[in-house]
Amino acid sequence: MPITRRQFLLAAATATCSPWLKAAGRRPKVVIVGGGWGGLSVARHLAGRCDVVLVERNPSFISLPLANRVLAGLDDGRRLHQDYRAAADAFAYRYLQGEVLGIERERRLVNTSHGPLAYDWLIIAAGIAEEDAQLVEGNPEAARHLRRHFASANTPGKEVQMLQDKLAGFSAGEFLITIPPAPYRCPPAPYERAVIVAHAIKSRRLKAHLTIIDPNAPWPGYQRIFSEFFRDEVSYLPNTRLRQLDPFKRQVTLDFDDLHFDEAILMPPQGAAPLCRAAGLTATGSAWATVDPRTFAARDDERVFVIGDSVGTVSPVFGHYPKTGQLAARMGEIVAGVIARQIDGESGAPPLPDSTCFAYLHLAPPRFTRIETRYRLRGDGVLLQSIQQQQENNPQGENDAWLDAWHGTLFGPAVRG
Repeated sequence: MPITRRQFLLAAATATCSPWLKAAGRRPKVVIVGGGWGGLSVARHLAGRCDVVLVERNPSFISLPLANRVLAGLDDGRRLHQDYRAAADAFAYRYLQGEVLGIERERRLVNTSHGPLAYDWLIIAAGIAEEDAQLVEGNPEAARHLRRHFASANTPGKEVQMLQDKLAGFSAGEFLITIPPAPYRCPPAPYERAVIVAHAIKSRRLKAHLTIIDPNAPWPGYQRIFSEFFRDEVSYLPNTRLRQLDPFKRQVTLDFDDLHFDEAILMPPQGAAPLCRAAGLTATGSAWATVDPRTFAARDDERVFVIGDSVGTVSPVFGHYPKTGQLAARMGEIVAGVIARQIDGESGAPPLPDSTCFAYLHLAPPRFTRIETRYRLRGDGVLLQSIQQQQENNPQGENDAWLDAWHGTLFGPAVRG
């Protein structure tokens, strides 16, 4: 029997959409923006329950976790590349390569370069934005020059290859790395890159020096590595602000000195993806998306979720979740479970996420740190975080096994490293 207008309006007003969907005889429509670890995880876990469309601008997937190994010459990079279409076929969802032009939340529409997509739920997993202009006092020409010549390679794409070529071609002079103010994507990654540059200078006996400008408190493990193994090659400056940058003259002004550099990796401040801001999902005065810390639903729209690196403060105790691949994937699983319960008209508290990441402390002999982050709820409902770091002095491929397992989860069991 056809659904009446009264039934339609009643269903639209409820917390779940299952009565309307069942009456209409159709599966829920889920649109996912962004094909990183978080977006892929939601698609993989909801494909059996919903009509899922994953919108991603890139033609193929590049994994950023463990990508620094390519820069160090420890990996040829092939295992970091995966096929979006193969994943969509394996789990029976739709992959759409294209651009998102805007979101109309009141109409539940995502406007793309291929036309509008209607949704019952929208998941934004669009990663980060890098605020290049903040490093150069809002000068757009200088920001473009910075991106073209000193890119951070903190986003998937050609910048990783550009950085690899930069390191291979560096032969002498002052190398500069600037670390962004926290929070930023993959906390140990900039320090790992610094180790890679320092190792290249020392092992190749270059007439060169590395300076690391870090506005954050020192990372003790890496501070110890720089002082013990690279005392002559590295100057590590924690709690140091970069006051001015001229990318054309290759010069920076610090609190206490000016520094000329010959080559650099310049990492600007980060924030939520521009799409989050355009859709009104960031709070006034914040660069990050405001979401429920347990469900990742937007504060003012239960049909919209933000996951991954765009997520803002989740706890008054520790602030942000670490912006890592595994944590984004766990967020995807959590959101899939929230939506599944809404479809079924069920309630229940979602699980808490967890994170694991690996980063090299030293290349020869190889030594890396494994960082495990776990969460629990305090009696008043506030999230607490515990971090455990374990140093591996004789690694046996634990990071490879971790990456292969996650690629299998996100792309299907046939995936091999």
